[in-house]
Amino acid sequence: MVNRQFVNITGVSEGGVAAVVSKLQIAANCPLIVVAEDAGKARRLAMDFEFFSSRKGHTYILDENTDAFFNYQAKNKENSNNLISALCGLIFEEESTVFLPASMLLKKLPTAYEFKTHLFTFEIGATVDLEKLKKDLVDSGYERAQMVEACGQFSVRASILDIFAPNLDNPIRIELFDTDIEAIKFFDIESQRTIKKIQKINIMPASIIFGSDENFNSAAANLEKAYEKVIKRLSKKAENETVCQELSKTKDMLVETFSVQKNFQLAESYIEYFYQSTSNIWDYIKDRGVCVIDDFDRVREALDAAFAAHKLDFAEMLEAGKIIEKDFTNLADIDAVNDFYEDTDLVIFTPFLNRLKGIKRRPEIKNIECRNQIRFNGRMEAFVQALKNYLNLGYYVTIACRDDDSKKTLTELLQSYDVHGKISLREGTLTSSFEFPKEKLAYIAQDYIFGKTVRRTGKSTEKKTLAESRKTFIELQKGDYVVHEEFGIGKFVGIEEMSIESEKKDYLKIKYAGTDVVYLPVENMGAIQKYVGADTENIRVSKLGGAEWKTAKAKAKIAVEDMAQKLLELSASRSIEAGFAFSKDGNWQREFESDFPYQETNDQLRAIKEIKKDMEKPVPMDRLLCGDVGVGKTEVAARALFKCIADGKQAAVLVPTTLLANQHYITLKERFEKFPCNLELLCRFRSEKEQAVTVEKLGKGQVDLVIGTHRMLSEDVKFKNLGLLVIDEEQRFGVKDKEKLKMLSKNVDVLSMSATPIPRTLHMSLVGIKNMSVIEEPPQDRLPVQTYVVEQEDEILKSAIMREVNRGGQVYVIYNRVVGLEKLAQKLRDLLPELLIESAHGRMKESTLENRMLKFMSGEIQVLVATTILEAGIDIPNANTMIIIDADNLGLSQLYQLRGRVGRSGRMAYAYLMFKKDKVISEVAQKRLRSIREFTEFGAGFKVAMKDLEIRGAGNILGASQHGHIAAIGYELYCKLVDDAILRLGGNEKTYVPAVETTLEFKVSAYIPNGYIVDEAQKIQMYRKIADISSTEDMLEIVDELEDRFGRIPKDTLNLINLALIRSIASKNGIATVRQSAEFVTFDMADGRNLEMNQYALLSQKFGDRIVIYAGKDVSIKYMVQKRGNLKEIVEFLETLSEGVKEDAV
Repeated sequence: MVNRQFVNITGVSEGGVAAVVSKLQIAANCPLIVVAEDAGKARRLAMDFEFFSSRKGHTYILDENTDAFFNYQAKNKENSNNLISALCGLIFEEESTVFLPASMLLKKLPTAYEFKTHLFTFEIGATVDLEKLKKDLVDSGYERAQMVEACGQFSVRASILDIFAPNLDNPIRIELFDTDIEAIKFFDIESQRTIKKIQKINIMPASIIFGSDENFNSAAANLEKAYEKVIKRLSKKAENETVCQELSKTKDMLVETFSVQKNFQLAESYIEYFYQSTSNIWDYIKDRGVCVIDDFDRVREALDAAFAAHKLDFAEMLEAGKIIEKDFTNLADIDAVNDFYEDTDLVIFTPFLNRLKGIKRRPEIKNIECRNQIRFNGRMEAFVQALKNYLNLGYYVTIACRDDDSKKTLTELLQSYDVHGKISLREGTLTSSFEFPKEKLAYIAQDYIFGKTVRRTGKSTEKKTLAESRKTFIELQKGDYVVHEEFGIGKFVGIEEMSIESEKKDYLKIKYAGTDVVYLPVENMGAIQKYVGADTENIRVSKLGGAEWKTAKAKAKIAVEDMAQKLLELSASRSIEAGFAFSKDGNWQREFESDFPYQETNDQLRAIKEIKKDMEKPVPMDRLLCGDVGVGKTEVAARALFKCIADGKQAAVLVPTTLLANQHYITLKERFEKFPCNLELLCRFRSEKEQAVTVEKLGKGQVDLVIGTHRMLSEDVKFKNLGLLVIDEEQRFGVKDKEKLKMLSKNVDVLSMSATPIPRTLHMSLVGIKNMSVIEEPPQDRLPVQTYVVEQEDEILKSAIMREVNRGGQVYVIYNRVVGLEKLAQKLRDLLPELLIESAHGRMKESTLENRMLKFMSGEIQVLVATTILEAGIDIPNANTMIIIDADNLGLSQLYQLRGRVGRSGRMAYAYLMFKKDKVISEVAQKRLRSIREFTEFGAGFKVAMKDLEIRGAGNILGASQHGHIAAIGYELYCKLVDDAILRLGGNEKTYVPAVETTLEFKVSAYIPNGYIVDEAQKIQMYRKIADISSTEDMLEIVDELEDRFGRIPKDTLNLINLALIRSIASKNGIATVRQSAEFVTFDMADGRNLEMNQYALLSQKFGDRIVIYAGKDVSIKYMVQKRGNLKEIVEFLETLSEGVKEDAV
């Protein structure tokens, strides 16, 4: 055995471990794995390490081992991708560092040698066998897609290959010339556009299972043989009949899963069937790296607990006939970990010198004195005195500042207290403060200065943000419903290529009621939108020429105009009311905001700025704050509330339910605790006597902030000096309550909050008449929710619930039917008699529901069986497992919001989306289940979920009465009507000019050939983008994108692009028709439209006798072309026409 180094470092406080590890890596100059007791601790260590580290290698963070011995249909790949990325770093980087929880030591992996042999290397000039490469990628766990949208996918378009590998932040695009690599580029997942060119790249497999058909078949045969051997042995005893039947079913299922379905994710849990030898993560640094263990005893306990939990799961599954004993070897055991301790370069941290259980060899002992510091929690004098003490003793002090603003604030603070010396203010984050007395070094975390921290740690693990996801147009696919403004709702059948008078064009085939069909030229694609409404499963297609569509559109138009008029009147009346102009931010405000223990998102900061600007005006604020669950609206509101109170005014928060009132009260009380603010709660959670006292205090001005339900709207409630009213979920208040709200909010600043996102298009339409702040960006530090799509089985239910309960957590079980809810709860009680399980639904007596929810919040109830009332429910950080029964009956948006109820703490969360075994489900439900699987694995379908949520948001903002109209004509057309109504009614009726629909009559082939863009969905997407061209800049952008993504553009496609630009410019200039003949192009102006004087002059000056202008009732221009078919020439003519309008405007 090689002589391994073994060092036991004692005396280092928790905060100082990362500082010592960073020095260790500089000295060792090799890869490190750092083991912590759990994922939360691993993330905190990684964050601190990033502050100290100056090396080139990457830092990787792994979450808990989530291998599961049950047949799931899909599992989100985030953890697997992170693991592969980390393994790649350990193999190929000199100074990589991987932080992981103890449970990951039990994870079995392919050997490092095996992993290296499946590396893909691409270099410019190298040759590629594309067919072989496609097969190799599939065998390495990649999934072929029409367009790469997520990690683990690849796509092929003619001679262009896109791959998104787990070890890359961005996907790569490889361009081939025959078999030679001509170019390699990183591209952006959202825009699909090139970021930068590179010469060479290594990419890793997308799975730790390398599975050719032969490998999967071999594994299936090995598994079948092992299971049949056990079945044969057990079948000798009659009492084992049921177990044998279950084992036989499990065997058949697994054999099919491996040999037919090639389920790479499930295969990871059965790794021993795929490789002759396996290894663990420590083998990846053997002979070339060091393993560091933080707080050895705690890691040991966590490892024992993880192994015991796996054993418990295993025992239950074994008893139920779901696995055999051999399957447990797919996890490493404690003995293997002990062997690893003996045969690796090892550095362990312990608080004190004590016996190291499980390690035989003796360590070299090193004591490093490192002490934690006290928290100052805003006590500036104490902080300054401690700082001066350090400086007097000759210490070098480093203060970690969250951002540049914090750095400036602390600089000003130190100057005001006349503190000078060896002090460094550095941007970055430390999770604690500590000192090294011997070295005379002190490190102070910003949060220790201003207040306590509950900061979540780690970086966002998502490759794209919610805000980015919403930018893309919802893809149109065969079978989707579409809306045409003139013809109504139809069904998109597909694209058909037609030749008319030798000119080729693509047409969208749209089927209407009966046998009616419309063939829409692709250049007119802007005339249709994908139908998105409240109920996409019960759509009635329109009859061509029928009155029903016209009636629905007319009704929607009247309703929209009425709604827009009311909004405009309300906006106008608020603008002339006398309000209170709040003062600019003072020191207290800055201190309050510095006390926020998380990093604000950009959207939060923008919303705060917008709200403060409104509050500082002398007219009452009326602003709507929109954002999804958990994006940080409460903190934005808290800052507005504090600004109000700091100016001596009272503030109120009105919420629709007692539970939400209580939650807001607890949150805000904690947030305001360091400041002299008097907070009260006014709802049923207070006795009548307590409520009466609060009401009296409000009238006397002795309450600064009150949080309450509709009780706040009672006649006896009078405020002495109300300055700000925050209304949460205003749409959930009744008509009478809203009338009272109008009285309460008169001359008062009002901030309304909505938990459903607002449609971007609607937001843009309402700018100017409805002040809105939108938070789309989710917090960047939330732990991922490990999600499984799985068939419903009692064993899985039990295992999932007990896994959470055994770690001290609570569980939601969602079943969206009141009938049968209690029956399900009773079934769970029978399965798990030792647990307290209760049910909750919206039809319960309100006091009963509140009582059960309070018990769940306090931890008294361990499992809550509920309907989707939780979708917009309360936050319970200790509930981190959610099981959704019959998930295929719920929409993606509901699943998305429900899943958002867990994973709100620093602990790994689990979601199990269950569907009935062998259930015969409808085509719609099958499509939904497929979407759920894609959503779970890749985040695909996410945009659809968000669009569904946005429609709800639109209804919430505009009122319930508008829901029906959105359903009748579709969301996109509805937004267009809103836009038109506001433009026309918003004080511009005289100047409002409706857009002109321009018709083009050109005899040229204009389409995208099938050989250029093979995938119909991507072709439709590009057609849509081309139809949306509105300027030369847009056109150049499209040309650039097409060349980047698909290669050289065919002439027919360039024709299509030029025609789109011609139509756009002509429409802006009021031209109804552009007609091409042999020598001329004729431009017919729309009814009532004429040319400006400058346009006449410019055209005459530039084109002379090549133009003829026919003035009179119907204006038209005849232009003699220099070269027939040169569309660029026509574009230049129209741009000259536009130039005349600009000059006239100047």
